Amino acid sequence: MKIANLVSLFAALMLAMALGSTTIAIWTTDRSEFFKQRISLAHRSYEGHLQLIANTYQLFKQYGDAMLIGDRDRGAGEAQLIAQIRTDIAGIRRVIGEEIELVGSEEIEELQALSRIERKIEDLIVQFEAFRLDASPDSIRNRWAVLSNILDNEIDRDFITLVDEVLREEYREVEETRAMAAAAARQAIRLAYGFAAVALLITTLAIVMYRRQIALPLSQLIDGVRRFSAGDFKSRINPHGSNEISEIGAVLDDMAASVDTRTNMLTAHNTRLESAVKQRTSELEHLLAEAEATAVNRRQLLADVSHELRTPLTIIQGESEVALRGEPKSIPEYQEALRRARDTAKHTNRLVDDLLFISRKEAGEIHLDVQETDLNALLEQTLALFGNDVPILPSVEKATAKIDALRIRQCVLALLHNARRHGGTDIVARIDHAPIGFRIAIEDNGPGLSDTDKAHAFERFFRGSNAARNYSDGTGLGLPVVRAIMEAHGGTAQLADRAGGGLIAVINIPARPTLRTAS
Repeated sequence: MKIANLVSLFAALMLAMALGSTTIAIWTTDRSEFFKQRISLAHRSYEGHLQLIANTYQLFKQYGDAMLIGDRDRGAGEAQLIAQIRTDIAGIRRVIGEEIELVGSEEIEELQALSRIERKIEDLIVQFEAFRLDASPDSIRNRWAVLSNILDNEIDRDFITLVDEVLREEYREVEETRAMAAAAARQAIRLAYGFAAVALLITTLAIVMYRRQIALPLSQLIDGVRRFSAGDFKSRINPHGSNEISEIGAVLDDMAASVDTRTNMLTAHNTRLESAVKQRTSELEHLLAEAEATAVNRRQLLADVSHELRTPLTIIQGESEVALRGEPKSIPEYQEALRRARDTAKHTNRLVDDLLFISRKEAGEIHLDVQETDLNALLEQTLALFGNDVPILPSVEKATAKIDALRIRQCVLALLHNARRHGGTDIVARIDHAPIGFRIAIEDNGPGLSDTDKAHAFERFFRGSNAARNYSDGTGLGLPVVRAIMEAHGGTAQLADRAGGGLIAVINIPARPTLRTAS
């Protein structure tokens, strides 16, 4: 392992440990603060209930004194205590609200219990107020049973029971919170021990890896350098591993080998120079031969163009002279002469267009209208133009490429026409995946081409033996134009023998054009 990668790995592990420790510390602090707040709120609630009980009993005592010795302040002391009790209830309700915000809806039961206590106190206040307002001795004697029932049942039993339940719930909540805090503390301790164990393991592993990957190879490297400095270039460090120190050792071994062979290299220097001069001379001769061949090809092209254009121009001239010579002829005769001249002119125009396209391609001036095109749909449309008797073999379901659809259709039509003119009667088409994108193949069961004909098939004006024998109207520019179009797309065109006889014409279309094009 590379030292940089090893250091990065251990740094990442230590960073993870630091982040984990920080996370545990933050979590422990948050949980401690949570438990602290919850216990504090429980204590405040507990103290609030105790204060409420004390004020309530003080109120009941005040009512009892008023009934026994008379209401001297006309209810002022009772009103003050009632206001204090309601303030106590509001304070307890605020504390319970803070508990609900802290722990959720589980504290709603405390709010409901407080509401029951409040209703009970308000009910007792109403009853005591009735006694206070009618506090004559005869009334008290007549309603003593009712007063005793209030004191014995509603205060000593019902009220005390409600308050005791609330106090027990607050005490239980405090104890439960303390237990949860203790459990969280124990969990934090266990996590701390776990992180300490992992840190110890990582440190031990780092020490072992350091000795194996750095210390030992570095010691071997120093020994080897000392031998080199003493002039012993026959020895080798022979480093093991794939880290930077091993790479340095390998470089030093290469350097020692280079120094050891330097004398032989100097001796053979002149020989290499002579060989280089000969090679350069051969390259220059090859370039000169290519230049001469290019000049020959250019002259041949001019000769071929002159030859190919001479025939249709001669036909047009001959038809015109025949039509104009002698006596005036009938309209059908003039029309036939013009038709032959027109067909010959169309042939000449197609020949000139093909030559112009090939020349522009060689000059790098072809402009393509490149668009995202479905090749399956394009092939089906092209076969519909050519004729519905050519089937498409099962091929790829989705074939999309950025192409000039008109030019690719021109290529496919040219291959189809070649197959029909020079191949057999059984013609099929297919689309397959190719290394650069997709391939469209046109297959026929005809006589095929010889290896020599296939090697020259894409040359201008070349016509194979079967084409020259069976079809005399061709120009020999169909396949060269196909190759020019495909090379402009960054693809290729090729011919291959078909298994069982026949020929396969293939164009390889890249999924994306590799050359710069303009629409």
